[in-house]
Amino acid sequence: MNRRGLDYLTLAGAAPDAFVRLAAEAGCGHVALPPALPDILGARGPSWSLIADAHLRNATRNALADTGISLALVDGYVLYPDSTADDHRRVLDLAADLGTSRVNTVSFVDWPRTLDETAWMVALAAEYGMTVVVEPCAMLAAASVAQAVDLIAYVGLPNFKLLIDTMHVARTGEAGDLAALDPGMIDYVQISDAPLALPSLEAYMEEALHERMIPGTGELPLVEMLRAVPETVVISAEVPLRSLRDAGVSDLERLRRIFAGVDHILAAAGG
Repeated sequence: MNRRGLDYLTLAGAAPDAFVRLAAEAGCGHVALPPALPDILGARGPSWSLIADAHLRNATRNALADTGISLALVDGYVLYPDSTADDHRRVLDLAADLGTSRVNTVSFVDWPRTLDETAWMVALAAEYGMTVVVEPCAMLAAASVAQAVDLIAYVGLPNFKLLIDTMHVARTGEAGDLAALDPGMIDYVQISDAPLALPSLEAYMEEALHERMIPGTGELPLVEMLRAVPETVVISAEVPLRSLRDAGVSDLERLRRIFAGVDHILAAAGG
C-alpha cells in the first residue's frame, strides 16, 4: 500500500487540480483538499471553490482519475458560530462527488455546542456512508486527544474517529498515549515536525499555517507516534515551507525533501 499522502496546506495557493498532479509527480497515493481556499490563506493565491465552481470540480475529478490518486480527506467540515445545516450538506455533497468517504471536522465554538453539533454532523455523514474524523489541537475546541476521545464517546457512532496531527498531538504531551488507544480509532495522520515547546497562540498559528519542519528534522517523537498507527492508515505530509518557497525552491523539490523525511520515519517505525 502506498501510504504517502499530501495535505493541501503543504502547497497552499495551488489550484486543486494542479495540486493533485503535483502530488502524483511526487509519488503520492492520496491527497487531502479543502472545499475552498480558506480565507486565512487567501494571500497565498487566487481564491477558488470546489463547491461553487463546477469547471474546477470537473478538472479536479479528472486529475484524480488521470493520476489514480485517491482523495483521502475533505479537510473543511468546520463548525463556526454561524454554521448551518446547508453548509455541512454542501461539504458532504462535494466529498461524495469527488469520491472520498472521509471528512475532517474542527470546531471553533464552545464545548457544549461542539458536543451537540458534532453528534448531529456525524449522524448526517452516516447517511452519506462517510467517516468523520476529529483533529485534536490546543487551539481548537477539542484541545487534546483525551478531549477528542471524550467527544467520540459522547457521539457514540462508529463513523467518528481520530485524525492525528503529529505537531498538535506531540505538543499536548500525549504522543506516548497513542499506543494505549484502540488502533481502529486512528483513521488518518498528518505528519510534520517542529520544536516540542508550545509557542504563543499567535506564533503557533503562524507556524502551523506557514512554516513547519520536514519530518526527522525537529524534536517530535514521530517514530514512536507512527508505531501506534495501523499500517493501513494514510500518512499525509502537512509541511508548509514558506521560507524555502520564498527562496525559490520549486514545489516538486520541496516535496522531494519532505517525502525523503517521511519515508525515513516510516521505515524506522516499521511501516
